[in-house]
Amino acid sequence: MADMRVANKPFRYIYDCGSGNPGTIGILLKGLRRSTGEKAFDWLVISSFDMDHCNGVALLLADGYTFKRVFLPHSLDNKLLVWLLCCYVLDGRSLAEIRDALTSLWVLRTLSEQFDRDGDGPDDLLERIDPDPAKPNAPNVTYHVKGADWMFRFYSRETNHADLVKTLFAKVEFAELKKVMERAAKTVSGKAANPRVTEKILTALFDALDNPPKPAQACNGAAPSGPSVKKLLGKAYQNLTEDDARVFGDYNEVSLCLYSGPCTSGQSADSRFSVERNVGYHFDYDARDWTRRVGWLGLGDIGFRNRASLDELALYYRAELALSCTKMVPHHGAQSNYGKHLAMLQPFFALDAARTLWIAAAYPLTRYRHPAGVVVLESAMNGTFVMVSDDPGSRIEETIRSIPALALSGSGVRYLIHLLRKAGYR
Repeated sequence: MADMRVANKPFRYIYDCGSGNPGTIGILLKGLRRSTGEKAFDWLVISSFDMDHCNGVALLLADGYTFKRVFLPHSLDNKLLVWLLCCYVLDGRSLAEIRDALTSLWVLRTLSEQFDRDGDGPDDLLERIDPDPAKPNAPNVTYHVKGADWMFRFYSRETNHADLVKTLFAKVEFAELKKVMERAAKTVSGKAANPRVTEKILTALFDALDNPPKPAQACNGAAPSGPSVKKLLGKAYQNLTEDDARVFGDYNEVSLCLYSGPCTSGQSADSRFSVERNVGYHFDYDARDWTRRVGWLGLGDIGFRNRASLDELALYYRAELALSCTKMVPHHGAQSNYGKHLAMLQPFFALDAARTLWIAAAYPLTRYRHPAGVVVLESAMNGTFVMVSDDPGSRIEETIRSIPALALSGSGVRYLIHLLRKAGYR
């Protein structure tokens, strides 16, 4: 959650809102104690349709939060909703979890359809710069804040899964499951006559899998027992290439990343910032002055399973990486994103010339056990590692202030003294 003021106007955005324990989101929201005016946000950015990234959206709206624009990694058409349901089932989610996720997805679809593009009008706070004018809705887009040394830069390794889904659903052994999921997708998309039948449809989905969740599992989020889901889809996978099967089983490749930080070019590149950082109950993080390295980079669940995917991200963010002092560790610190032996993790850290604060939004007591110990160690060796969980004491706050333009008096003199001291003069 970011609160900005540009030309004395507020600009606020939220990047992801979800949890493996959605009930704690409501507790955290109450702890923020924001007024009605402070709950009016410009952007909601969702990096992934995995439930732990978006299942808190309904709680945000119920608490009075509003948004002018919603950024999603894909448009929520029926084919994508069917595909997401497949991912949730493969991931061993319970009936209650899937139902809650579909509620959030329905809300996101409603929000995303309410707004047009922004950043185009003369009175807008932002200036939108499309990488390719022929593709105005491309996920990789940059916004400059007018009159301020700040920008937002999106990135998504957008892929088209329509052919893969079509291939899977064309198989005979998948027909029954396909029928149930398509009914659920129509319900979520608002095309069904009665949205209240969602639970009934989802119950039929688990019946089709011959693996209905037990009542206790719907409460604690435990994975359904038995291999029937895997068996049902096993034959469908046999006729797919290995790469296709991995793509279907791992949605992380298309996470929507966001850089929020100083502009990377232009006259504003001469300005500097000061930053103060509080981490949970600790206040021992030194304030930094006269720096441009104050940017923030959210990476969602993006994975680097080969060097080409890492190089692609690094090339796109080649300037922003140097200006980012705070980065979220991809996929909550899961080791699987970088290969069995962290072969892809080390060059990712090596992209930074200076120490970084690495943040893992994770809770290690869940069945996924994120973050992995080796990821924590590598992060700490290449900067500072902090884990943020549902404990309010783990909350991170950063305050960034723009320093006025340099002059030979006042701040300018202090800056010159600062440079001379760094050079060894006393």
